[in-house]
Amino acid sequence: MAVSPNFCLPRGLLILIFFQLCKPDSAHFDVIGPAEPILAMVGDDIELPCHLSPNVSAERMELRWFRRKVAAAVLVRRDGREQAGEQVAEYRGRATLVARDIAAGRVAVRIHRVRASDDGEYRCFFRQDGSYEEASVHLQVAALGSDPHIHMEVRESGEVRLECTSVGWYPEPQVQWRTSEGEKFPSTSESRNSDEEGLFTVAASVIIRDPFMKNISCCIRNLLLGQQKEGNISIPASFFPKLTPWMVAVAVILMVLGVLTIGSIVCTWRLYKERSRQRKDEFSSKEKLLEELKLKKATVHAVDVTLDPDTAHPHLFLYEDSRSVRLEDSRQELPEKPERFDSWPCVLGRETFTAGRHFWEVEVGDRADWVVGVCRENVVRKGFDPMTPENGFWAVELYGNGYWALTPLRTPLPLAGPPRRVGIFLDYESGQVSFYNMTDRSHIYTFSNASFSGPLRPFFCLWSCGKKPLMICPVTDGPERVTVVADAKDFTKEIPLSAMGEDSASGDTDTLRSKLIPIQPSQRAP
Repeated sequence: MAVSPNFCLPRGLLILIFFQLCKPDSAHFDVIGPAEPILAMVGDDIELPCHLSPNVSAERMELRWFRRKVAAAVLVRRDGREQAGEQVAEYRGRATLVARDIAAGRVAVRIHRVRASDDGEYRCFFRQDGSYEEASVHLQVAALGSDPHIHMEVRESGEVRLECTSVGWYPEPQVQWRTSEGEKFPSTSESRNSDEEGLFTVAASVIIRDPFMKNISCCIRNLLLGQQKEGNISIPASFFPKLTPWMVAVAVILMVLGVLTIGSIVCTWRLYKERSRQRKDEFSSKEKLLEELKLKKATVHAVDVTLDPDTAHPHLFLYEDSRSVRLEDSRQELPEKPERFDSWPCVLGRETFTAGRHFWEVEVGDRADWVVGVCRENVVRKGFDPMTPENGFWAVELYGNGYWALTPLRTPLPLAGPPRRVGIFLDYESGQVSFYNMTDRSHIYTFSNASFSGPLRPFFCLWSCGKKPLMICPVTDGPERVTVVADAKDFTKEIPLSAMGEDSASGDTDTLRSKLIPIQPSQRAP
């Protein structure tokens, strides 16, 4: 018997309603920001929006806007309230939440009285239970400066020097000189300096020798806004006197005397610099020999270090050798464990140290950013606590273009060259953690007078994705080879191997482990 299509429609609707009712509360969501940059003028208020897809309510979610690091928050909302204590100082009182459509998953951060320093990328971060996502919002800040002011100076040689100045520009403006006929010519010199608010003051000068150039204009243009301001000046013909022979002779004599004076000053300065360099080289040689001696003593205490997959953040993928790790955009479905990092992308070594001296090396290569060091066994692994000695971390990092020691105020490290391999030396009884550039065997930094209590473990962290992993170097054969075992039961765990791209979520969730990437022959230690 034929069935009418109209009879199937109610049944289909009932099935759809059933699946909607059975859909879990912790459904996956995406965070979407504006596709194009947002332009704001200095001094204005601006909103940086983000919304959820699908349009679920964000009232119970943790919301966070930040710039370069999650901990450096522009605005934080948690438990239905803004957390002013977590804002960085420059945004306190200037960043507020726009939550009129928060029930539909649409929120924004409003930045009041926009500054030049607000220019750049922002990240909006949404988190609920174990799920979190983020999106980027790019803010472009612009300011149109003052009308150009042209100052004229007539020199004894008959030349006319014009200087064009203007203040309050952002970003750096472009300066262009023009004749009354529209002919363009370059500046003799230009300078652009930023004030305390980050706005640029531009000064450009030009030398006029042509007596037929009467009307000159200085045009300053903001390329981001596509707007410009122009100033004009007229040069009287009487300002171009004719040069006489005695004026030429005086100019030549003054030039010769100036060259001789400058030459004598340069020779004296070079002699002084050479002697200073020799004294500095002698001191540096002694200091370098002392550091090399310390490094040789440290390498005697080399230990084997491997990675503990039970502590690895879900975005960290470990290799089969348990010595290599890299950060991926994809997130692994892993069981929630108290020892696993859930916010910072970090992983610990299996080994624990409660006494003695221990040394290991980490191959960082040409990775853009990383953190290596040691930490206490009982450090907080949930949330975004700062990585400082007060919280149980002694580490150095490469972030952006700078190297830093993770002290409470972050100490910059002026290195002679980028290290491709970093050596870490722990002296438990002396309370010291030292770092060395194994490329040129130079000293990087030492944490001194630390008060260690309880077990310490090797510590690793990656800030960005990359094809090349961070690798722990194995101990080479030598007179002293020490293997530190933290807990024998850690080595009896069966960790299933899986290739990249396989679904790690199959099977019972209680048996899930971090994905182990098969190591390539080129990645094995020699």
